[in-house]
Amino acid sequence: MSGARTPLLEVEHASRNFGGVVALRDVSFQVFPDEVVGLIGPNGAGKTTLFNLISGLLPLSGGDIRLQGQSLSQLRPDQICARGAVRTFQAASLLGNMTVWDNVHVASLFRGNGGRAGPSAAACTADALRLCEIEHLADMAAEQVTVGDQKRIEIARAVASGPRLLMTDEILAGLNPTDGAQILEILRKVRRQGISIIFVEHDMRSVMSLSDRVVVIAQGLKIADGPPSEVARSPEVISVYLGGRYAQGV
Repeated sequence: MSGARTPLLEVEHASRNFGGVVALRDVSFQVFPDEVVGLIGPNGAGKTTLFNLISGLLPLSGGDIRLQGQSLSQLRPDQICARGAVRTFQAASLLGNMTVWDNVHVASLFRGNGGRAGPSAAACTADALRLCEIEHLADMAAEQVTVGDQKRIEIARAVASGPRLLMTDEILAGLNPTDGAQILEILRKVRRQGISIIFVEHDMRSVMSLSDRVVVIAQGLKIADGPPSEVARSPEVISVYLGGRYAQGV
């Protein structure tokens, strides 16, 4: 996918320490325009910490992170969102006393340039609801929808903010197979809109089917980066994470 193109996101020697504990050490990888990168690793590997660094929720202990060539390391989360890097969380953080429409509409106000350029906030909200197939829930209180619909609202909020990069953190967790398949199809539609995706998930078949490339981290270190089929057959990846359970069926 990458070829000679200019990367959208550059994570360069990113490190994060918590006191004497090293959560991430010297992690480097790139994400290119229109690319889906699967990010996998054992529990505690540092995947969510990496998302927190990219989105500005945590400061780097070392290294740099650049979006379209501009460093994100000194920016607040809202500024990073306005630059075009957004994320979902493992647990949906919806505003329960507001409607589905209002939850998504709030996110549309954080688009780049303060939401002044391009379509109106209302138009962005409507488009995001339509893309995520939840326009029929617009007037419902967010706290009343199903878990699957909560995940769709999370994606809709991210899309409404006008991202260049969407980071999903275990978006399939807790979903039944039908809801999971619907979320994967929504992410494919998001990608067709030109939005790059970093996809963190423990369901390896979903990661391998959606991703153009897979990055593996373990104990805070990057141990693999390549095409899904190649990564799935890596002896080191099998040893520390897959254990042969997926690779045998690739």
